Amino acid sequence: MMNSRQRIARCLAVILLPAAVAAAADKAIHIPAGRSVGWNWYVTDGAGFRWDINSYGTVNDGTNDAYDGGMQLQVNGSTYSWSASGRLNKAGNEVEIGPWSRGAVKIYRRIYVDKKGGYCRWVDIFENTAASAQTLTIRYYSNMGGSTRYVYSTHGKEALTDKDWGCVTAYSTGSTSRPCVVHIWATKGTKPADKPRFQYSKNNDSIYYHQTLKIPARRTVALCMFQAQRRPYSAAQKFLKDFRPDREIQKMPPALRRLLVNMGGITLTLGALELQRHEKHDLAVLRNGDELLGTIKNPTFVIEAFYGKLELPAEKIIGISASTTGDSHVQVGLVDGQVLAGRFVNAPLVFHRDNGDKLALPMARLKTAAFRLSPERPSEIPVRSPAIVLRSGQQLFFSTDDLDATFHTEYGDLKLNPGDLRNIHFDTAGGGLHRAVFRNGSVLSGLLETEQLSLGLSLGPKLNIPRHLAQRLAFPGAVHDTAKLATLTLRNEDVLYGRILDESLTVQTRVGNVVGTPATIQSMTFKPGLVGPVQMKLHNGDRTSGKLLAETITFQVEPGPKLSIFVGHITEIRCPKPATSGKAAGSGTSGGKTPPPPAGATPEERKLHAEIVELEKKLAAMEKMMAKLTAAGANTPAAKKQLQAMAEAMAALKAQIAARKEKLAAMRAKRTSSKRLEAVPVPPPPPESAPVRIIRHRAVRERT
Repeated sequence: MMNSRQRIARCLAVILLPAAVAAAADKAIHIPAGRSVGWNWYVTDGAGFRWDINSYGTVNDGTNDAYDGGMQLQVNGSTYSWSASGRLNKAGNEVEIGPWSRGAVKIYRRIYVDKKGGYCRWVDIFENTAASAQTLTIRYYSNMGGSTRYVYSTHGKEALTDKDWGCVTAYSTGSTSRPCVVHIWATKGTKPADKPRFQYSKNNDSIYYHQTLKIPARRTVALCMFQAQRRPYSAAQKFLKDFRPDREIQKMPPALRRLLVNMGGITLTLGALELQRHEKHDLAVLRNGDELLGTIKNPTFVIEAFYGKLELPAEKIIGISASTTGDSHVQVGLVDGQVLAGRFVNAPLVFHRDNGDKLALPMARLKTAAFRLSPERPSEIPVRSPAIVLRSGQQLFFSTDDLDATFHTEYGDLKLNPGDLRNIHFDTAGGGLHRAVFRNGSVLSGLLETEQLSLGLSLGPKLNIPRHLAQRLAFPGAVHDTAKLATLTLRNEDVLYGRILDESLTVQTRVGNVVGTPATIQSMTFKPGLVGPVQMKLHNGDRTSGKLLAETITFQVEPGPKLSIFVGHITEIRCPKPATSGKAAGSGTSGGKTPPPPAGATPEERKLHAEIVELEKKLAAMEKMMAKLTAAGANTPAAKKQLQAMAEAMAALKAQIAARKEKLAAMRAKRTSSKRLEAVPVPPPPPESAPVRIIRHRAVRERT
């Protein structure tokens, strides 16, 4: 049992955890507060071109009127606006503005100028704070300094296709002071559905990118665009031919890079492992930046991990990443999505270049090596098995049969079912509580009780590690829809989706008690810092404020555990409106009609069955009457009192029905058991002449 001090400390941890987690996420994908910049922000890139960025994240003019307002962001028809200062990074070459909100979505803009490569990069971050998915209509609008007369695409033609991921636009192909502009809106391997649509008109100075962005509930995604100024036209064409967006995005923080929707395909990301790949050749990337095309010739990879030595055929491997320490330690990505780490026992990497060179690449020279894209080694690898993700970056499949998923919460110890889960996060900021994320998106804070994880791996060995070495447990599977479920939000910002199991909830007001049921309640809002005061709104529009008489609310996460939640922990409950049908709202709570008695039922059983049927009829009639009163707007003291009395009578009827059903079930079980006993044949007695054998244990004979 916890003492009061321990309970207070645990409650405090529950309350403070989300703020710490949010701070960690902010640090990973946002420029931290510290240095700031006023407006305008002027930076010259490595090619000598100017980027004059205003507070909206838009480039004003560029060099010699290249723009008349470039990369204006429009969301659902509204133009992004920001008037406060921007956050500047330590190097002074990147600024961030925001958040600017459109409904439940917070939007940030990061603008980076590369002083070596000579380009500007925009990363726009879209954070969905809602418990439901959001769809945004995105448009980027650029007014160029002159009309677009010439276009050169990534496939070398003027007309753009779905396969293009960039182009050059120009006013003139001759010698002019106004630069041409290079536009990059995807990588070569990005799927067409994930690419923005580029739009221009000949002899017009307006250019657009169009994108429909779907953001899952409580998720963050990002879009990335590159632009460069070059002159003359041939220099802009050369920049487009040579530019590798998949390489340049490596300069972003990894957490930000993983949010990108429109930049993917060639770089494979498995957990913390990132591998550069090629469409037609195996690719080895050296530490000095050289890229070698050819064929990896190692038939097997022997990896000595801390949980055992593994001999892996090359067919199971997608690529390796060498340790920065220069020794033989590597991370290995497998074709099924696993990532393991250990010592590359049979190094070096045997690599035959396309020019005929046969190389033995030591790990001290190698950065990454990956096999070519193929149906057996595709550009994306979904994880389809339960996996443990270690803090070292390994991602290993395990058997859930070995997992003790007992989860300690403020609402008791729960035996979590892996089939109901998406993740259990251990790697929380400040060593706070763990977070169980269910398949329907519910989040519940607590502690996985086992401190030592012992899991059978699909690779063969047994993994035995302390819990603190694990970052999370992942359980892939279908995501459940929450549209028809109630939403319960806790004060620590945990959110649960499911059903209220209490038959009714009573609010005590100055003029009497008001009763709501899960079918009639639209929302309940609880006052912060107080236990009991609540505002209840019904689907018929009735509103009432008072004190909730219950101390706890029973809530069923679907799919997931049943919880008895202290009302002092609850911020809000929202219930969906029941689907309209032939039944009155709120009907069906009696559990359905009792089936007719089976053949052979005793008179006592038939009598009891008849009593249950009559009670169920009374209950159904009361449910219909209660639904009618609620729909009519029971907001007078007399009507509210009547509803309270009906709720109490219904509860009594349900108790009587349950007691009689239990008694009937016991009578039927006793009758069935008696029949089974009667059917068992009695064996005949043994014949008198049957010999009797006495078998003694050897030790007994010896003692005798």
